Amino acid sequence: MMSGCLLRRVNNNKKSNLLRITIDAETCARTFQTSHVTSKKQSRLEVMKSKFIDAKDANKRPSDLEVAKKSLPANQPTLRERVERDRRHAFYQADIKHGYWTKKPLPLLEQIKVEMKANPKKTLQQSFQVVKKEVQKWKEEVDRGEYNYNENIRKSIVLPGDRNKEWGFQSDLELDQWVLTKDSDWGEGYSSAELKMNSAGTAALLTGDLSTRVPNDGRTDNAGYVNIASINKRRSFGRLILLDHWDNYTHLTMNVRGDGRKYMINLKVKREFDITWDDRWHYPLFTRGGPYWQYVKIPFSKFYFGHKGYIQDRQGRVPLKLMQGISITLKDRISGPFQLEIKDISLHNDSYGDDEHHAYEMYKVPDFWAGA
Repeated sequence: MMSGCLLRRVNNNKKSNLLRITIDAETCARTFQTSHVTSKKQSRLEVMKSKFIDAKDANKRPSDLEVAKKSLPANQPTLRERVERDRRHAFYQADIKHGYWTKKPLPLLEQIKVEMKANPKKTLQQSFQVVKKEVQKWKEEVDRGEYNYNENIRKSIVLPGDRNKEWGFQSDLELDQWVLTKDSDWGEGYSSAELKMNSAGTAALLTGDLSTRVPNDGRTDNAGYVNIASINKRRSFGRLILLDHWDNYTHLTMNVRGDGRKYMINLKVKREFDITWDDRWHYPLFTRGGPYWQYVKIPFSKFYFGHKGYIQDRQGRVPLKLMQGISITLKDRISGPFQLEIKDISLHNDSYGDDEHHAYEMYKVPDFWAGA
């Protein structure tokens, strides 16, 4: 039961004899303490110190021997990454990605200090080049009429029956607007997936093998998910583009060809406060399977509100003026191969077909409950 752990006896003072059981950070990355004979209770300072990890242990990960013995994913997270991913707080969220970074950026001021210390001349030259490129992008945006008031007014006028293709999947350049993630990317599962063009070059093909096998790492409770998400659209100088024109449409439409599995469509809106960063509006995508294409038409009134994957008691219509992006997730708890082809994701204004504002009944809950 305690294999791979180091036992040692520690005497903090002459009158006490404490037995501390320490699990090697390289193999288990956790520390437990038991006391058989104790002369005094731990102080609050000692209890607080036990909740922090040593800086020299932050980048340690399970040894190759343990990875091979337990058949763990090769890219096991470090102790620091585990702490950041497992961190939960009721009143704030420290990290917008919960520690799931492929390359976590430094704070801007720290990055400037590091670069200036390494090579001040080169840093200044690169800074001026970046500003020059962003000014050039801004000029191109002006030439395209993105800041033309009359043109924007004209685009905001959407007649009944109008359609607008938001994302197409007819080239590799359009695929670059999407990011593919899966549990195996973070060392927390064994699923595999690939996003590419189909053989005809007419649609995106999401294919792979979903695995619900849970790694024996002592912290992962469930596994088996694949997700594709749209990249945020930005203007010059890194300014976020909100998809506020979605508010002029009533339905989300897609042309897909699936495998009979159930996928989940997630709408992401812009949120200012950290505790609302994980707000999403969801609706399932049921695929038929077979050789024929499927036309999906979903009213925006059908999307329900969730936070961190949990449906909230207080529901409300998705704020389309704050739309930021969309993602599609497969997490149906069924191991095996999957395949989903997507030809386009579009908007449709069909006000005559469905005039409801929000499809779900509101329950009376206390005012102090969160979830609004």
